[in-house]
Amino acid sequence: MFKNEPEQLKNLLSQVDCRGNTPVLLCVILHYNKKDSIYNKILNLLLENGANYKLKDKNQWTPLSIAISYSDKEMVEILYRVYLKRREEKLKSKSLIIANYFKKMKDFYVELKWKVKIPLLSFLCPNDTFKITKFGANTRSDFTFVDYKKLSVIRKQLTYYLKFNDNSQGLDVLRVDREKKEYYDPFENLDEEEIQLVINDMMNKQRMNGSFKILECKLEENNTFFDKNKKVFEEIHGFMAQQYTLNLNVRLDRNPTEIIEYVDLNEDNYLNESTNIIKNVKSFGEKDLQKGLQDGLHIKNDTVIKGIKELEKEKKMKATVWVVHNSPINSEDAVHLLESIASANEFMDKVLEFFHHPDIKKIIDNNGFPIKVEIPYNIFIDLTFSFDKYTEITPDNPLAITMFDPLKNCTKKTRKEVQDIKTNYKLRAGYTNIR
Repeated sequence: MFKNEPEQLKNLLSQVDCRGNTPVLLCVILHYNKKDSIYNKILNLLLENGANYKLKDKNQWTPLSIAISYSDKEMVEILYRVYLKRREEKLKSKSLIIANYFKKMKDFYVELKWKVKIPLLSFLCPNDTFKITKFGANTRSDFTFVDYKKLSVIRKQLTYYLKFNDNSQGLDVLRVDREKKEYYDPFENLDEEEIQLVINDMMNKQRMNGSFKILECKLEENNTFFDKNKKVFEEIHGFMAQQYTLNLNVRLDRNPTEIIEYVDLNEDNYLNESTNIIKNVKSFGEKDLQKGLQDGLHIKNDTVIKGIKELEKEKKMKATVWVVHNSPINSEDAVHLLESIASANEFMDKVLEFFHHPDIKKIIDNNGFPIKVEIPYNIFIDLTFSFDKYTEITPDNPLAITMFDPLKNCTKKTRKEVQDIKTNYKLRAGYTNIR
């Protein structure tokens, strides 16, 4: 029926039933409660036809998080494998989009500076500068931040490339260690043993990072204290920028902390909304929740413990944006730049997620180039970043001429040779962060 209408089929498979479940969600629930392997086949069939495996139920649980709470490894594995497949397809598609966009832009050099703020610890927090050269469809980003351990920043001389590939017309991603003189593709596929290790990690631990979902965003022009009709402007890196406040209504986005068991889920009971079909609800317990949150944040202090009591509540938070109305680059340029480096750094990945929110994107697009932004990274941590030293370059500019120098005399490695995720849980944890 839908052979020539795949998008219509995808839309149909994303519809929710009378209890707020998509076909994928219901399939996971039925597999656990009825213990019938037929639902494995049904789930695979749904996913092969484009069903969205990320849509949440009315309690904001995804199919994967429900399968994990049920300790249903069969369902977790099916969902995780389709995530890996679609991630690869998405990367190829995004690569083509960024390459085509960069070709149309003027060539330039710019610096993106970022720093993290943690209450009472800001002077010890991570910070770095991406030194970005864009030439043709290629970008080179030099940076030093690697990790943050025991209140200390670990640094190396690194370069992150998006290098145009004439054959695919997309971009090859290369991460270069300039000290060791080696490079590799950070998106090289996981092997079977690595996939099983990641799945086991997901099954054995409810990893939490205190991240949140933006429910609502409203823009507010900032005015001076003495004159409420006078807008606030500030000089940022040589540009006069207007200051705005983004008032955010957010809710913590986390895995479920309960297992819901149902009575016999026959069709009549399920479709009758007035019938209570829940038999039992088991909680994981506050201590497990606290430990998961602290491990995910990598900090242990009273702020985390107090925050646990607020987990279920919606919170009001603020972000501040400094906008340049007459800038040589625009907000869309900024987003594509962030796309080019997001995978190099977990903090930039969060900034990109922030900019992709529909309300925020609309606000930024309508007001100019965001030269500086201060946003909540999660419930407890703030992140500030700014653009500086924007300079247009020509083919005879030394930055363009030496753009690929870090690749000279470097040895190509496989990702497995550089990233041993089999012995490093923290590296594996990055593969469990499914959005």
